Amino acid sequence: MTFKQLASLEWKAMTRKGAVAQRVLMALGKGYFGICYLITMAGMSAGLFKIAEEEGLDPFQGFFKYAVYLWLGDLVIRYFFQKMPTTLVKPLLIQNVRKKTIVNYCLTKSSLSFFNFVNLCMGIALLLILTLDYEVDFITSFLFALSFTIFFWANNFLVQLLNHVNKFALPFLVIFAGVLALDFFKYIEATAYTKYFFEALYNYPFLIAITTAYLVALLVACYRFYFKNLSLDSAIVVKKENYKYYDLNFLNRFGTLAPFLKLDIKLLTRNKRTRTVLMMSGLFLLYGLIFFTMDMYKSNTFFTIVAAIMITGGFMMLFGQYVPSWDSSYYPLMMSQNIPYRTYLESKWLIMVLGTLVSMVLASFYLFFGLKTYLIIVAVGFYNIGWNCYLSLITGTFVRSKIDLSSNKNAFGDSKAFSVQTLLLSIPTLAIPMVLYLILNTFLPFNTAIIVFIAIGLVGILLKKPMFNLIENLYKSQKYKTIKAYK
Repeated sequence: MTFKQLASLEWKAMTRKGAVAQRVLMALGKGYFGICYLITMAGMSAGLFKIAEEEGLDPFQGFFKYAVYLWLGDLVIRYFFQKMPTTLVKPLLIQNVRKKTIVNYCLTKSSLSFFNFVNLCMGIALLLILTLDYEVDFITSFLFALSFTIFFWANNFLVQLLNHVNKFALPFLVIFAGVLALDFFKYIEATAYTKYFFEALYNYPFLIAITTAYLVALLVACYRFYFKNLSLDSAIVVKKENYKYYDLNFLNRFGTLAPFLKLDIKLLTRNKRTRTVLMMSGLFLLYGLIFFTMDMYKSNTFFTIVAAIMITGGFMMLFGQYVPSWDSSYYPLMMSQNIPYRTYLESKWLIMVLGTLVSMVLASFYLFFGLKTYLIIVAVGFYNIGWNCYLSLITGTFVRSKIDLSSNKNAFGDSKAFSVQTLLLSIPTLAIPMVLYLILNTFLPFNTAIIVFIAIGLVGILLKKPMFNLIENLYKSQKYKTIKAYK
């Protein structure tokens, strides 16, 4: 089988999928966000010169200083949204297809990523502003813009290593986190050192060889990793692990929900992926420190609401939006059993409610920033329990991403389950409480607004029965599509 045949098979798989209307709507949403991201990144690559001028800096020195933030932003966005170069390799491994062909196809596919096109547009914008606004000679401008683009293209392969190779990812993340911590606490100014790299690329155009060698090195590292691990054994053999037994009989008070709650708690505590979710949920509790410690955010109610949603709803979003994906490895078997769908969904909802309540209690240290701040957190917590837990379950109906529980490559689902689709479906979870609170806070005194906000959350709890009727019917209507997605 040739490279061309592999591309043809994938094209047929994509065009023969069902749910055309849903896919068209998602494509429009992705296109909108893609255009916004493209305009933002291309504009920033040229706009850094103007920003530096407004701050009274030399425009070139300002660009060299702040360019590292563009690189960091590109890396972070790629980590969460870039699709990994995977294909359905299991069927190919038993066919007459060379491993080299499969790996080359996957890497070529990743090289055609939308993010690489964005980087190209950033390089073009940089070339235009240098030649037109600052009248730098074309050769120097072209070589610098090309070096800049190649350096960003390397993120395409750097992200793959960060996702898959622990020996590479752990040292990188430790060093990176250490530098950020030193910069945050003012021990060093990281940009004072990183600017020399971009300045050297501009002053010495022949250093384009360095960025090219960096790109090639990451490409070779990715190729070797995929080639080494591309085998049936690595794909299907599951390592045996020993688990400690612990008594969960105290959950029996929940009646028919008890067996499912016990399974969910074991799911959360025994698997790498779900333990990562618990860890990330703990980090979400600290989200407010970003806003409450900075003067520019302290007096802005909008940022307080954003922080409150993340503080109390971190676990709810990380866990709830992937119901039933957490059970994807045995979901088809579970659906063949005499299990009430409503009981299964209520157990997931109760886990999210308990997680939100625990977050509200643990967030009590925000009283340090004032009673008003903590009251907002509590009010948003009640809203999350009353309404957003339902929305998270509804979102999970459409996010059918198979999750490997034995892997902790990414806290947001298997490989790239955290996608633009997930983001689009999450918008109501974030936007509705923001708009609602801002309206209440505009027309009502603070204390009254908080009481009304909590009351709205309590109304959601009282409407549990009709909401679960809706959710249950929705899950049943998507049942067979979900089973097919997990096979």
